[in-house]
Amino acid sequence: MKENIYLDFLKTSDLEKVKLFFFNTLLLTNHDHKFFVDWNKVRNKVKEYEIALNILNTLIRNDDFDKTLRIILNKYPEVLPCIPLLLAVREYDMYVMEDFKSNPNDIIHYDFSKRKLTKEETEQIVAFIEKTGLKSFFQELSTASLQDYMYGIEVGTDSNARKNRSGSLAEEMLGDEIEKVKHEAKIKIIMAQKTFKQIEKLGFSVPKSLRERKADFIVIKESEIAIDIEVNFYNVGGSKPQEIVDSYIHRQEELKQAGIKLVWVTDGPGWKSGPNQLDKALDEIDYILNFKLVKLGLLKKVLKEI
Repeated sequence: MKENIYLDFLKTSDLEKVKLFFFNTLLLTNHDHKFFVDWNKVRNKVKEYEIALNILNTLIRNDDFDKTLRIILNKYPEVLPCIPLLLAVREYDMYVMEDFKSNPNDIIHYDFSKRKLTKEETEQIVAFIEKTGLKSFFQELSTASLQDYMYGIEVGTDSNARKNRSGSLAEEMLGDEIEKVKHEAKIKIIMAQKTFKQIEKLGFSVPKSLRERKADFIVIKESEIAIDIEVNFYNVGGSKPQEIVDSYIHRQEELKQAGIKLVWVTDGPGWKSGPNQLDKALDEIDYILNFKLVKLGLLKKVLKEI
């Protein structure tokens, strides 16, 4: 790190105290109350299949299940994409092994895209619904609404998007802070999620290795200095923080060759499991901040002094 700016900001002459402050002020989480479920996304997904789900509702506790299913599959092809969704599967095109123990090479191809089915395809899907347990599900279903069931499915599968939401929240938090200091730091352009080749149009020379790489934020100061501002938030430990440190050290060197500065904002409890790697990052990266330092005003100070 550029030691003087940190020592001056925290009013200390001890670099180890700077590192300790960084470590001790890492956030426990960046999850707000909207992080857990994107209800608008869930609602829109269920509504998208509302008509098809109403058609499939007729199968619930149906005494003549197979016959009714065949009629539905042939008369209402719009129900086909709903079938994998009832198993919490997003893909419409899938391969399934018939029996791993007896013949692992017996692979069945299923296509659940909306289309007119042949008789053979109809029977194949009827068999799929029985073998996957969906038939038993329909026959033993305690509720009269597949829509309610789909809400549960969508809430569950939406949890897979939480990792992306965590990253998006970190970008949103940082974006707000950059906007706040824009005037004082004499920033004239802020670009979010753009490739470096975009600044070639502004007269900057960008190494070939960086042209197609996307930056979280690229800011251009009135002094025609370009700054790449990256943000990460690690909620869990593991190998990734260790690997990412070396990648950012390398990125900083590439950027320096092009006359571009790097500011890395990183935070989260995941760093607690890798204090040595965080220490290495603090030693090697010129400008590295956590959100506490950003909020205290160090981002503004860094952007003003670059």
